[in-house]
Amino acid sequence: MQRFFASIAFASSVALTGCAPFPQVVSTNDPLEGLSARQVFDRSLAVHGGDLRKHPGDINFATDGRWYQLIQRIQPVVTDARFRVASQERYRPSEGLYAVRHTGPDGVKQVVRSPETLKVHYNGVPETDAVRLRATAMTSDAFRMFHFGPTFFLDRAQTMTRLADETERGVRYHRLLVDMRPGFGEAANDQAVLWIDADNYRLYRIHQTLNGFETTQGAHVDTTFLDYRRVGPYLFPVRFLERVRGPLRLKAHAWEVTGIELDRGWRAEDVRGAEFAGPAAPPVADFSTRP
Repeated sequence: MQRFFASIAFASSVALTGCAPFPQVVSTNDPLEGLSARQVFDRSLAVHGGDLRKHPGDINFATDGRWYQLIQRIQPVVTDARFRVASQERYRPSEGLYAVRHTGPDGVKQVVRSPETLKVHYNGVPETDAVRLRATAMTSDAFRMFHFGPTFFLDRAQTMTRLADETERGVRYHRLLVDMRPGFGEAANDQAVLWIDADNYRLYRIHQTLNGFETTQGAHVDTTFLDYRRVGPYLFPVRFLERVRGPLRLKAHAWEVTGIELDRGWRAEDVRGAEFAGPAAPPVADFSTRP
């Protein structure tokens, strides 16, 4: 797990107390309310609006956030924090097409991800470095998971297993251990634990491994969904906190979705270049500016 550190010199500044291995299946006497893992998952999927892959049009997000300083120093390539601060994201779920325009103090990072390809431009220049491309493939998949919630796992889940429920701040959560193939980015496999509110079946947290990049292998992180917003028939998470849980414990990234728009009508060619064109180009309107 030492490969997690880009610079081991910074490890001494982080508290190690309470670090734990990634959750595994253990025996339990909990009757689990008679629900199978798949039944819990299907209830959550329905609450979120169903299978987003069936949406015939496009889904568009605007986000903004900040990276904590230590994670930038430990994982500079993965965070890419000089570019990945705010973003305009464009999805066509039925085609598996994802494009994002990140902006930060050093300029613009443009990413186009499809099931077959990954293209990255920095300030209009195509990126060919294999290390940067591997990191981008992993983070792009992770962010699609954050936005799409349960739908993300429909393509990748090989098995789902119920773990014992957990209670946090008086709220009970069902937990599902998902074995994924493929994993994030170039990983052959990963695992994720889904925390699902036992009362309303909203996805509350995803705890995941990161096997898709050399400096994150052996590490695991969780992302908590702190707020939701309904747009059309869908319930989207809109406020997030990502934390590293092992081998160290530290806050990594806090961000929010500032706007969501459905069905602008852009074409695939509008998002496949070094910048957005046509109906994909205008920024998504901020929630606060709408009637």
